[in-house]
Formats: sequence, structure tokens, C-alpha cells
Amino acid sequence: MAIAQLKKAFHIWRNEGFDVLCYKAKRKIKSIRENGMDIYSTWIAENERDLRSTEPLSYRPFFSVVIPVYNVADNMLHECIGSVLAQTYKNFEIILVDDASTQESVRKALKKYEGKKGVTVIYRQQNGHISRATNDGIQAAKGEFVALCDCDDLYAPNALYEIAKKLNEDPALDYIYSDEDKISEDGKERRDPFFKPDWSPETFMSYMYTCHLSVYRRTILEEISGLRPGFEGSQDYDLVLRVMEKTNRIGHVPKILYHWRMRKESTANSMTAKPYIMKATVRAKEEALERRGQKGTLTLLPDISQYRVTYLPQGNPLVSIVIPSKDNPKVLDMCLTSIARNTDYANYEIIVVDNGSSQENKEQVEALIKRTEGIVGAGKATYLYQPMEFNFSRMCNLGAAKASGEFLLFLNDDIEISDDVKQNPNLTAPTNQWLSILTGQAQVSYTGAVGCKLYYPGGVEFQHAGVLNLPIGPGHCLYGMKDNLNYYYGRNLLDYNFCAVTGACLMVERKKFDEAEGFDEELVVAYNDVALCFRLVELGYHNVIRNDIALVHHESVSRGLDQASEEKEERRKRELRKLYDKHPRFAHGYDPCYNPNLVPDRGDFSFNMYKEDEIPGPAL
Repeated sequence: MAIAQLKKAFHIWRNEGFDVLCYKAKRKIKSIRENGMDIYSTWIAENERDLRSTEPLSYRPFFSVVIPVYNVADNMLHECIGSVLAQTYKNFEIILVDDASTQESVRKALKKYEGKKGVTVIYRQQNGHISRATNDGIQAAKGEFVALCDCDDLYAPNALYEIAKKLNEDPALDYIYSDEDKISEDGKERRDPFFKPDWSPETFMSYMYTCHLSVYRRTILEEISGLRPGFEGSQDYDLVLRVMEKTNRIGHVPKILYHWRMRKESTANSMTAKPYIMKATVRAKEEALERRGQKGTLTLLPDISQYRVTYLPQGNPLVSIVIPSKDNPKVLDMCLTSIARNTDYANYEIIVVDNGSSQENKEQVEALIKRTEGIVGAGKATYLYQPMEFNFSRMCNLGAAKASGEFLLFLNDDIEISDDVKQNPNLTAPTNQWLSILTGQAQVSYTGAVGCKLYYPGGVEFQHAGVLNLPIGPGHCLYGMKDNLNYYYGRNLLDYNFCAVTGACLMVERKKFDEAEGFDEELVVAYNDVALCFRLVELGYHNVIRNDIALVHHESVSRGLDQASEEKEERRKRELRKLYDKHPRFAHGYDPCYNPNLVPDRGDFSFNMYKEDEIPGPAL
């Protein structure tokens, strides 16, 4: 996507009412704060007004709610069980498994539920920790699906109904998870909502984001022998890592259905509350890589207590770097020189596609190519000169047709691989490993397009950190913000799936590019990279941002937003209409990697405080 076009699009949205709506939302938030109200409490009041409302369901799956119990306070245990018994959906059983609690009060509390219809109480004779206790519950389960619950947490009253409703939409689902928040130890305060993406396998390799509420098809749990003892503290993470190897029929309900209790010793407060979790997480990731035949390294991000997975390239495949360029020899020189200077992965070729530079500039580029031929790892650089009317998609497709590599990297000529960015502690990889990291990620079977962070020159201001398909149209998340904070559950720190990445730096496996039929040449200037990424998603692949590396994009930030000419603006609108006409699933702001409870008109991941009739649409 041409960045200038993206900026102009944002400019048009502002001119056509976006600023008015944005102002209304910001004014509302300001008013909430000035009146001493909590923003999330206000969100709850406006979005959870009728949780007990239900509609008849043609398919009524039977759920087994398994609750392992150990040394929990009576009030928390009763509140937990009570929250399940109070469900609006009634086709379920509860299985309580006491893991040989040493507090006598626990057994007394559980006795109150013995003999109660739909409730089974199991008393283990020896403490086996949470995995064995949960497995005992799964073994006793009669339900088609098993829903897990910790003994001090709470279900929302509509939790099982919403899961059943999701299964009515798609009865083939094997695993369903929901959004969640945290609740204070005394149960009076809710905070820290986690509005999650739909199933995102690389996000999951970064960290256990699905968490609560989790509901599994019982036959899948039986097939993989349930939870594995020895992974306590990370047993659910290890479980889902193995589940995702058996099925990709995974669903998400974007509603807060689970309240995670913030006890002092709970991971709801901090991962460091249970240090053994870190060790179990490492083991779970390492064994997952081994089972899948993948090679990778784990890097600790101490500020967020998570381990990044970096895939190592296997088989030394050739990477073809396709660089569209016209009448820009000085900038192209910077790009090519930085690749030669700061690239540890040797097996690559470069293909420069020129759609009609002047004779003088053409000669300069030819000289650059000749000089580059002796530097690049593969010993090959190609200059493809073909005068034609500008069409970014066609230039990329021409370069791909000329390429010999198993992997294609589309790179703008104003991208620089710069050592300057390594001063940012948020980047965990040496600059020169950028190409090997992209290649290793692109080799993963479920990966579609791979991108990375792009900074503006001279600092750590984001030009790109992933593309969101917002209701107002595609746009860069965290645009113009600085990469010196932790944004919304590590969106700029961990590696995340996105619905799209920018074509300024986009790698994809050649066979997947061909399967997606390349860049859409009807999208001449804008949204062509988004269209390619949408197509990859439609084919079942997952696009990803590698947040451990950053390149510099020399796109001017000082000139401000240019006023689009009427002709250019009409072209942008035509191309946006074409994008959504060809990919109608995405036409109304659908983005599998972005939660509908988050703000619809900018990429800062704040709560959506708009009323439904206020949400802006794209400027078409």
C-alpha cells in the first residue's frame, strides 16, 4: 500500500466527519474521567445490559464444567460454583475435583454440593496437582464438550449460552475461547479486560492468549490424553499447543465471559507470582517445536515475562528480493548498500523492477546493479527495465515472474536496514538477522505474509507495525506512536498475527504467493498489499508481524498530509471499493486479528466507546 495514499485516506476520513466522531468519543472519555468514573465500568454499563437474554437454539450441546479444587477460601469456592449454577444455559453438568486439600473447610464446603442434581464431587486421595485433578474431571465427564474453570474464578451468566450459540453457528468447532477480564479478590471490582483476536497461531506461539474461558471437544482431549503432569503453571498452554496440532477448527466469542480472580499468589496479578510457570512455558514451547519438526530459539523478554520464538531457516532456501523503483537511484543505492552491509543470510538475489526511469537514471541504476552483483550472497542482481504506466501490483508480479527463489520479499526502494535501530531495547535480534528471521517465519506451514516494524528515520516512531482492517478502512496500527512502551498486551513486543502487512516489506513463500494469484493488478496504487494479505487469509493462512526486528522507512514525515487531488481521491475510492467487492468478507470492518470491542477508527487499541449508530464507515 502506498503510504502517501494511506495518509491521504486518513485525511479524507477526517474531512468527511471522522474528526467529528473521533472528537465525540474523546469528549465522552474525558467526561467520564472528569466525573471520577472508570472507563471500563462505563463500558460494562453500556455493553452488558442484558446478559440474561437468550434465544432458542436448535443445537443444544451438553457441557461438562470441570473445576479442580485445592485449598481455596469458602466464599470464593461458593461464588465460583454459584456463577456456573446461575448460567442462563442449563444443559450442563459440574464436576468438582478436590485435589486432596489440606484445609478441612474445603471438604465441608464441597459436601454441600454432594447429591445435587447435575453436580459430581470427586475427592482425590493424594495431591496430584492441577493436571491430574483436571484429568480426573475430564475422565468423569459425560458432556460432548468440556469447559474448564478455576475454583476461585467466575463465569459470566451468559458464558455457556454464548459458547452454545457459537457452536450453533459452526457445530464442527473443536475448541472455543472467549474474552475475559480480572476481578478483585473481594469480587467487587472488574478491570483489565482482554479483548482477544480470533484464532491466531503465531500470536499463540508468543504467549497463552486464549486462556479463559476455554471449552474443548471431549474426544480431542481424550485423543491427546488431556493435560500433561509436569507442566503445572503452564498446563493449559501446553494443552492448546497440542490441540492446535490436531485441529484448526477453533472459534472465538468476542465477549467477556470469564472473570479471573486477582489473588496475590495468582498469575492474574503477575507471571512472576509463580516462577515455575516460566520453566514450564519454555518446555512446552521447545517440545512443540520438536513435535512439529521446526528449529527455533527462545528469547526471554524480561519486562513482560514471555519467551519469543524465532524460527531458524531450514534448508538454506533462495530468497528473491523484489524492489520496484523508478527515477530514484540515490535512494535505491542506500537500500541496496544497506542490504549488502547488514544481512547475515547469504542466499538471496535482488531484482530491481523499473517501469521507465529517464535514460540518465537508468544508467545509474545499471551501474548500481553491476556493482551489487559482486556483493549479494547469491552473486546475482537483476535489473528489469520495462517502461509502462505505473502499476505497483504489475511491477511486483513482473519481479516475481523473474525470481528464482522459494521465497519472495517485496521491498520498497526507500527501506534501509540500519544499525541505528538496535539501540531500542524492544528489539531482541541483531539488525543483520532481519532476513533470516523473516525467512524462518515464512517457512512455517500456516504462515502467509510476513512483515516487520518500520520506523521513520532518526528514532523509533512507527510508520508500520501491522495493518488493521477498521470500519473506516485499512490502516496502520500504532501509526506515529513511539516504540518505547508496551502497547496492549505486547502488540509491539511479541510477534502477532495481523490481517495484513504493508507491501513496503512483505515476505511470502513462492507457492503461497502463486496460490493467492499474486498482486491484484486492478489495484494499481493502493490496497494491493492488503488484497494479497486478505486472499492469503481466505486461503487459510495467517499473516504475521515480527516485532523483534525493525527497518527504517525513508518516507517523509515532515511534509504533513498532502491534499489529494480530486482525480487521485476518486482513484483511491475506486480501489477501496474494488478491494471490498473482491473480498466482501472484510467489507464492514471484519478483521480476524482485531477485536470488535476495540476502537473502530484508529489503531491504538483503546476501548470502543462509540454507540452502534456512531461507528464511522469507509470514505467511499
